[in-house]
Amino acid sequence: MARQLSLMDLLGDRGWFVDTDAGMIMFGEDLRFPIQLLGTEGERAQTWLWAWANTQSGFPPGLLRAANWLREYGRQHHIPELTEGTMPLDRVDGHLLSLLAAGLTGHCYYRGPYSGGAVFLLLESVPDVVLAPVRPERVVSVLGQVISTYELEHRTVVESFLGQQGWHVETTATAITGRHFSGSDLRAEFDGQGRIADLQSTLRAG
Repeated sequence: MARQLSLMDLLGDRGWFVDTDAGMIMFGEDLRFPIQLLGTEGERAQTWLWAWANTQSGFPPGLLRAANWLREYGRQHHIPELTEGTMPLDRVDGHLLSLLAAGLTGHCYYRGPYSGGAVFLLLESVPDVVLAPVRPERVVSVLGQVISTYELEHRTVVESFLGQQGWHVETTATAITGRHFSGSDLRAEFDGQGRIADLQSTLRAG
């Protein structure tokens, strides 16, 4: 989610165009990145279709490496959402699957809307600023957005994300505290079910 927000900062309001033969996506006149196809959402059928299952489209095999890798990951870890070719959107949507794909691969994703649906792509070779740790104030907003949107283990999310972002993390049975090199602090306290009961932060420019 942090990478997605940074990507949106970079893209701004640029238009987009995909060249599947070249395996590239273009944003405006100045940004272009290699892509991997993940899948599509269909508005009429209200379904998700993995790119590897879209056999009628004749996508170049080189654009399906990530989707095929995710299918194999799903087989190994018994995740049916990664191995079933198509699913209804009330079960799982493109954003959730693409966010999972982005997290597993270390990339970010883009949703390209078109008449009747949307295509979801992984972007490769994006600028380092998109993948770099985010500002402390964004760490707080990302945590709040993720926890309010998805059903997750709050303790795991807080501890893992702070560590991944380079914060010094200390844990107790009831709380997790993090300190950023800028001097920013964050403390999350948890209830008996491991959910965040209180989240406090002191933010400094960094």
